[in-house]
Amino acid sequence: MLRSTLSLALLAASQLSAAPGSSDLPLLLTGTLQSADRQSIVAPMTDNWRVQVQWLQSESEPVTTGDLIAVFDAGNTQAQIEQLKSSLINHEERLNQLKSQHTQSVMEAEYELNRRQLLLEKAGIDASVPKTNLSLYDYEQYQLEQKRARTEASKAAEQLAVARITAGAALSKQQLQISQTQAELADAENLLSRMSVYATQDGSISYGNHPWHGTKIYAGVTAQPGWLIAEVNRKDNLFIEAWVHETDLPRLQQAQALQARFDIAPDQPFAISLTELAQQGEKRQRWGNALYYKASFSASSLPAANPMLGMGMLIEVAQ
Repeated sequence: MLRSTLSLALLAASQLSAAPGSSDLPLLLTGTLQSADRQSIVAPMTDNWRVQVQWLQSESEPVTTGDLIAVFDAGNTQAQIEQLKSSLINHEERLNQLKSQHTQSVMEAEYELNRRQLLLEKAGIDASVPKTNLSLYDYEQYQLEQKRARTEASKAAEQLAVARITAGAALSKQQLQISQTQAELADAENLLSRMSVYATQDGSISYGNHPWHGTKIYAGVTAQPGWLIAEVNRKDNLFIEAWVHETDLPRLQQAQALQARFDIAPDQPFAISLTELAQQGEKRQRWGNALYYKASFSASSLPAANPMLGMGMLIEVAQ
């Protein structure tokens, strides 16, 4: 396609230079047919710095809404999900064990407190006997038993409070562990769902280009997160896209006439109009250090009966 575009450019340039009264050559741009309604398929973010494209829908087959169009390798994610599910079961079982264990501890502390309170009541009854009705030894013994019972009851109350605090802390810690595992499981399942991509509109699929080599993406390639793998495009809202060198920008803005020719039909020029021009340029690594501005063109009709997205064409900008 590039060779044919260059040939067309040279042919047009030679024809214009030979034409009588033509002093300036027109600006020649390379454009491609694009769709304004597109679904972009991007390599998902994973726990690894790259992901393999396992399967892609064929470019030759039409796509309808809901069709599976791309599958990424989810081996590590599936293993992680199984591990997290197993961990979640273990954490929940441990929570049940802790509930039973600490419930028993609290019940024992409550029983001990009740026992000590009863002993304190009994010691209080004995200590309340008038001194005149007892020997000095017995009276002092009852008073000592009351103090001892009061101390033991106080200790039992403290132990019950500690048991309840310990139980609450242990159960809360375990519940947090379960919540964390559930969150990690939800993230992993969400990631797994993004490993299979379904069409959100009818159209045709076109593969993206490798950002390093410029070749077509294919099933089996290893991609980095964020790479454009493919696009699903509609065919009822088409436009022409071209990149303009920063030095050629004024000539495009001052153009008097615009026409284009498909590479497959160089003898069928058709009129186009500039619809949008980017306000900010971008660097295209494979084209050098200059800035390039994205331009969009529209046409009232196309000479090709069934144009395919991505078809290349030559755009002539006349002053």
